[in-house]
Amino acid sequence: MNIALINSIGKNKWGGGEKWMIMAAIGLKSLGHDVIVVCRKNSLLAGKARTESLDVREIGANSDFDFLACWKFKSLFKEFKPHVVIGCQNKDWRVASMALKFAGIQAKVYSRQGLQLLKNSWWYKWTIRVFSDGIITNTNTIKEFYDSFLPVDNGFVKVVFNGVEKVPDNLSGFDYSQYIPESQQNPFIILSTGRLARQKGFKFLIEAAAKIIRKHPNVYFFLAGQGKLESELKKQIESFGIENNFILLGFIEDIHPLLKNADVFVFSSLYEGMPNSILEAMAHGMPVISTNVNGVQELIAEGVNGLTVPPGDSESLFDALEYVFSNEQELEKLGQNARIFVDEHFAVEKMVENLNDLLCDQETQ
Repeated sequence: MNIALINSIGKNKWGGGEKWMIMAAIGLKSLGHDVIVVCRKNSLLAGKARTESLDVREIGANSDFDFLACWKFKSLFKEFKPHVVIGCQNKDWRVASMALKFAGIQAKVYSRQGLQLLKNSWWYKWTIRVFSDGIITNTNTIKEFYDSFLPVDNGFVKVVFNGVEKVPDNLSGFDYSQYIPESQQNPFIILSTGRLARQKGFKFLIEAAAKIIRKHPNVYFFLAGQGKLESELKKQIESFGIENNFILLGFIEDIHPLLKNADVFVFSSLYEGMPNSILEAMAHGMPVISTNVNGVQELIAEGVNGLTVPPGDSESLFDALEYVFSNEQELEKLGQNARIFVDEHFAVEKMVENLNDLLCDQETQ
């Protein structure tokens, strides 16, 4: 089967959706499918795909009516002759669907919805029926939301849970000590990762961190990521006077070393799909504190393998962090349960197998 995975995300953006695309492409290719990754020229996604020896084609759609991208997709599809096209941005599957029609090629077109991106409006309802054959999402929460208003059959929205890579063997941990005074005997490391965007809720994390640091000066927060809010977040950190204990690390491609040497992982997003960063932290056996958004509810059993708080609530986040420091004996148990849960339910191989079964079943219909 010829499969085209398309993602027109910005050049310098990298997140869970892009990780999913790479894992899916590698896995489907290993099963004997002919797979191409279609993304923007000179993007982080293109570079990562090439390091994994994937076939990369550089086309990026800029809107639902990008006729230049449509013409380029048409030329690509005439050459590649896909059986399945998966678009990771709404504009990707819309433009790709038109290109297939112009090329005279019959192919299944799927919208991959890692976030809750469709709205209850005529435009979304009409285009999803006309330009796609189904939605692939990673949480039952998103499926239930779409099923509540989309005028489609019950089986139109399919759930394929994310997969998480195994923790590398013989992994060297990140050296946090370079940011911590030598006089600090027992530093406690709290890690968060993600694009520096409002969606990620880092404003509320910083508010909670300021209160924690005042009570526990041995606590150090590290945030790995880059984005438009970098200068704004720096100013907020400085306004609280916690710049020595709240460190922005910038973009770090491989977060496994960071996870290995951190004590707690915090996820503060205001909305999300199935967060890969949480899965990766859980795979390391790390205790996780997360906002209870969308797919998180399907990952964390409260007090069993992690802790959850309402989104946009710095007071609740502070209380959860304070609970962690007051009950350190619970940390190891939370982490152990997290690792077991991920190993049993979210292996990459299982994700690829489920995705392959879905595509093959639909192709025969």
